[in-house]
Amino acid sequence: MNHRRLLTHTLRWATAATLAAGGYVHAQLYVDGYRHVHVVGPLFLLQAGASFALAVLLAAGTPPPLLRAAAAGVALGALGGFAASRTVGVFGFTEHGLQPAPQAGLSLLAETGTLVFLAAWQPAAAAAGRREAPAPPLEPRPGSAWPSPRLRELRDTVRVLLGLDDDTAVVVRQLGRDAHGRPPLDTVVEVQPMDGGEARRWTLHRPADQITEHDLRTALLRGRG
Repeated sequence: MNHRRLLTHTLRWATAATLAAGGYVHAQLYVDGYRHVHVVGPLFLLQAGASFALAVLLAAGTPPPLLRAAAAGVALGALGGFAASRTVGVFGFTEHGLQPAPQAGLSLLAETGTLVFLAAWQPAAAAAGRREAPAPPLEPRPGSAWPSPRLRELRDTVRVLLGLDDDTAVVVRQLGRDAHGRPPLDTVVEVQPMDGGEARRWTLHRPADQITEHDLRTALLRGRG
């Protein structure tokens, strides 16, 4: 796992944690007495339920943008209700400062943390997606089938011989000695780590259908072609 994907996983779990924390605070306040407050009590219960549900969905896997937007909406709604209850009131209900303590302060931290993590998550996820995007396919040589089953077989053999993981791209292609459509005479193997490491390249001076596993092993062990 590269560092970009590790960052997105960390932000996903952090967002789920702050959402769950905010939901817990609202649930606790509801049980401790807010359930008796007209309209505000049910809103606290709704806030807690939505926060818990979104936290579970976030923890279960990478969510679509709409789900992340819903998480941001829940956090913004809680912060908006906090501000309104200390200024204009919410359905006639008002509070003062960071009361009740410590729940009011904890709620502020949880909802603010959710928004901060979500704001950092979006560009991190976009960067990871760009890094993991597969390279554009090579264009086929006129008159040849593409991709060739033999080239795919050689690519898989290279992966096994070098013990490569899915974060490393392997490309096997054939090259001709001239531009007149003659059969390809060279087979090129390229290995490119997706984490930005140094690429490696080998050239075998024969067509792909004449290359054996022994030929590949000898070339790969010999070093860069």
